[in-house]
Amino acid sequence: MAKGTVAVDRNTHAQSKQASNAQTFMNSSPAKNFQVLLERISLTASERTAALRRAESVCRNLNNYPLVQDCFVTGSLARSTAIQTFSDVDIVAVIRNEPNISEDSTLAISTISGLLSRTYVEVQDFDSAVRITFPSELGVDVVPALSAGNNSSGFALYKIPIEQRAWIDYAPEEQNQQIAQLTRKLGEGFKHAIRLTKWWSRTHGSPIPSYEIEYIASRTAKNWKHIPPPEEALTAFLGEATKISKKLADRRQSVVREASLIAQEALELSAQGDTVGSITRWRCLLGEQFPAVVF
Repeated sequence: MAKGTVAVDRNTHAQSKQASNAQTFMNSSPAKNFQVLLERISLTASERTAALRRAESVCRNLNNYPLVQDCFVTGSLARSTAIQTFSDVDIVAVIRNEPNISEDSTLAISTISGLLSRTYVEVQDFDSAVRITFPSELGVDVVPALSAGNNSSGFALYKIPIEQRAWIDYAPEEQNQQIAQLTRKLGEGFKHAIRLTKWWSRTHGSPIPSYEIEYIASRTAKNWKHIPPPEEALTAFLGEATKISKKLADRRQSVVREASLIAQEALELSAQGDTVGSITRWRCLLGEQFPAVVF
């Protein structure tokens, strides 16, 4: 047999063994536990399609009113980072800047709420959006927005409501592109890690808003050459979140810092071979949907 053939055979054998080891790892704890959790918390394709159709229906309704200049779906559903139970469909309704609205965001909320109440039964006002609730389906959050030109990167910029009658800048298309670019570079595992972080946040009182989690994830992963296992990516995102926690209220700061510590402990226990201890810490962080069994 030629030497070149032997070299090829050895390389093929090494690659096959490496792939086999990777598959074995994915079928063992805690990697398998994360795989099961992601299956439980991710929306199915049919659920996502149904939610998008519902959102498009709400947009068509709003576009009938002269006050509304534009309406589009955005947020977690548009970027495929939504999670079961806690995600709503986000719609941005760009409205004309009527007198006094730019000085008081609650006027925009109440105006949009009034329009939606003409068609939908369960409509509820919040500081940053108007929520429409549908039986046994994802709700729809309608976010009033004022057009504010373009940001420094050239993306369309909007003002959207926050608490205390104020407005903040929002560039949804820039965030869409960031998530899409990193997903092309790193694969779907990037979005999986975002969903895990959102699940942690929503099961602990939402110390970090969904859009902020996506920003943290993008900032953390921008220099990654490949996506690490989900537990490592989640730990990295939580570590980065502690850096912005100073902006949060004291209680929320402590929740974020504790989560980062628990994730680090879980990784260390796994590295030491204590699979049961690692799973216990992950369940503390991610709740009962995280499987307790050792695979």
